[in-house]
Amino acid sequence: SHIWFENATNGKYGAAFTGARFDGENGCAPQAGMNEMGLVFERLVSYHPEQKSFANRKTISNPTKYLKDILHTCKTVEEVKEFISKYDHSYFIEDVFIYVDKSGKYLIVEPYTLTIGNEPTYVIANFCPSITQEQNANKLDRYRNGVAFIKNGIDTTLNYCTALLDTMHVCRNKIGDGTLISSIWDLNNGKVNLYFYHNFKTTVQFNLSEELKKGDHIIAVETLFPHNPEFEKLRN
Repeated sequence: SHIWFENATNGKYGAAFTGARFDGENGCAPQAGMNEMGLVFERLVSYHPEQKSFANRKTISNPTKYLKDILHTCKTVEEVKEFISKYDHSYFIEDVFIYVDKSGKYLIVEPYTLTIGNEPTYVIANFCPSITQEQNANKLDRYRNGVAFIKNGIDTTLNYCTALLDTMHVCRNKIGDGTLISSIWDLNNGKVNLYFYHNFKTTVQFNLSEELKKGDHIIAVETLFPHNPEFEKLRN
């Protein structure tokens, strides 16, 4: 996993991204990110049955650039919806995205559906909500655990959000694999806290504006944290 910082070039806003898959000359493929205007997104693997593609829309030929361009050019979920509506976003048939802006509004991007909401809390896991009944969503431990956790009360402190991450992270029995990195994005203050491989006792915080002043750069997340035997087992 890496975190990297990109200043605005063709777009308007600088942004931070995290991701673990290298995409050749495009760099790393974004899994999550936040821009200077406090717009953030997360991407999750999901399933949706294939339907007819959108007609008369732009083709997504470079998905990594496409995802970066959204954060470099948009500041609200309404602008993201307008941006995405120009493309055949069924390209991401195996993904679901959530975008959130400073207002608290969120946009759920499914392969064939765009939905804006404004509930004070929203829990999502690896499923497309428009086609998934609650009873099926509850079969996923991380979703069920997250819903139960926020029913006991909510706040936005770092301790609370860290505990929520811990509650929802995945650690499989085989070799402890699962959630590689976790992140808390502070939209009002432009900060991100990272947690690495199931260790929620240690965090590293970045200030987006300060990092952008250093120019474009990328950091391997594992180098920021103490030695993690469980991760070394996965690596080997």
